[in-house]
Amino acid sequence: MLAGLFAELRRRRVFRVALVYAVAGWLVIQVAATVLPSLHLPSWTVTLVIVLVVLGFPIAFAMAWMFDAGPRGLERTLPLQEVPVAVPAPVAPMAPIASPSPEPETPVAATPDPPPQRAILRDDRRTIAVLPFVNMSGDAENEYFSDGIAEEILNLLTQLPQLKVASRTSSFAYKGKDAAIPVVARELGVTTLLEGSVRRAGDRVRITAQLIDTDSDSHLWSETYDRELKDVFAIQDDIAHSIVKALQVTLTPQERRAIQSVATSDPEAYDYYLRGRSYMYSMARRDYEHAIRMFEQAIAVDSKYALAYAGMADAYANLYRYAEATTENVERANRASEQAVVLDRESAEAHASRGLALLISERYDEAEVEFETATTKNPNLFDAWHYHGLASSSRGDFEKAARLYARAAEVNPDDFQVPMFLAMSLASLGRKQDEMRVRLGALGTLERHIKLNPHDTRALYFAAQNLYRVGENEKARAMAEQALKQAQDEPVVLYNVACFYVGQGDLERAIDLLERAVSLGWGDRAWMEHDSDLDPLHDHPRFNALLARIH
Repeated sequence: MLAGLFAELRRRRVFRVALVYAVAGWLVIQVAATVLPSLHLPSWTVTLVIVLVVLGFPIAFAMAWMFDAGPRGLERTLPLQEVPVAVPAPVAPMAPIASPSPEPETPVAATPDPPPQRAILRDDRRTIAVLPFVNMSGDAENEYFSDGIAEEILNLLTQLPQLKVASRTSSFAYKGKDAAIPVVARELGVTTLLEGSVRRAGDRVRITAQLIDTDSDSHLWSETYDRELKDVFAIQDDIAHSIVKALQVTLTPQERRAIQSVATSDPEAYDYYLRGRSYMYSMARRDYEHAIRMFEQAIAVDSKYALAYAGMADAYANLYRYAEATTENVERANRASEQAVVLDRESAEAHASRGLALLISERYDEAEVEFETATTKNPNLFDAWHYHGLASSSRGDFEKAARLYARAAEVNPDDFQVPMFLAMSLASLGRKQDEMRVRLGALGTLERHIKLNPHDTRALYFAAQNLYRVGENEKARAMAEQALKQAQDEPVVLYNVACFYVGQGDLERAIDLLERAVSLGWGDRAWMEHDSDLDPLHDHPRFNALLARIH
């Protein structure tokens, strides 16, 4: 009960108001004690000031409990049980098929008609990309740190509806590439770029950042920070606020709070967190295990680090989905995600992680509530839209899944995975023409990604699935086999290459790969049952026996 009271006091920001009032009151008393006697006023005037400051404290405390200053002025703070969980407005479905023809007459690389723009996606938004910061430390192991600093700044900026921020997937594709600024800006579709460097030595860090107007190739702002490592959070905040000021963006009080990096105040915990997150992009079993160890270390240093719990929950959930389908991983994902939400109920990332843990538990209704909460708190959080789509696909609601995937693609148009899931949903709905348009539109994104990241196994097998559908069978097969060669013991790779061979009509080869995937740990039965790529296997005895093996 006492813990609940303290949590409610924190939610209503009562402690913050009390601290500010105490500091301000102390200053008033000090000024009164210095100035009033010199004005030859009675000595009791100083006592009166002290009494008024003390009497004002419970009033300030009560006002902080009852009201909050928001973008619409002073508003009553609702009790926790009355706080509404706003559901984002649904994305308009794509236009119905005008012709029953399964393929367009002229293959044109075009994406489906985008859903209507909302207030958070105004056409007048300033566009920016955050490039990976250059590691100047002389130690390749510090790459995770320089990448993490840039990604943290990117994440802060994505929370501002006035900015359109290029995704990590697209901007980090230029890591280590010697590309001219106008070329990068044109390919990313932005008018400003943030680039920088990080030099770390012991407990000192030197961060240089510069904001460039790509049209004039001129500097809008630049700064060098030479500080102790513990000041890295203040540096990130200052960079984000300096960008906002340089781009002449006006922020509400809530938006100012949103771009303050306050997840932890411990640089050691933060360092472990960045290490953990650096392992989360390969989708390999060993990297998820490394990530979990790093998040555990972060939590050991700072037991109240909500994002570290969210990261650990995601790692366990993805380990379950792609490599090790055990009940222990489900339980661990649920425990970690629950703790993340308890520690920070305002964190969109925590709610998205909680939703993913509920998704792998097949508690779909509860998962959807968490995803809706996450996208309400941060409408630009790609993972929340993506995971919400996965939840709808897993329960066979392909109409809703298509809308959610379309919204995810709108938030991050450079992601090559979500268009594949969108195409699968459209195929399940029998919308072959729309499916083909999505696949053709995704090919350009995939080709650019593979050109910059030739060893990305996931991109290879997705490209293979798209290429054979547009008649490039030889090239598609080569890519599928290359993906298999690069990661022949990864269940997620075996599963997706199996999907490719189903499309090729080689059902026995596909089932061989699926059986190997399951034996190595694949266990997402709900996804397998509703995956349109595997529809031709549904009457196959070996496939049904395989489904029966998955609990």
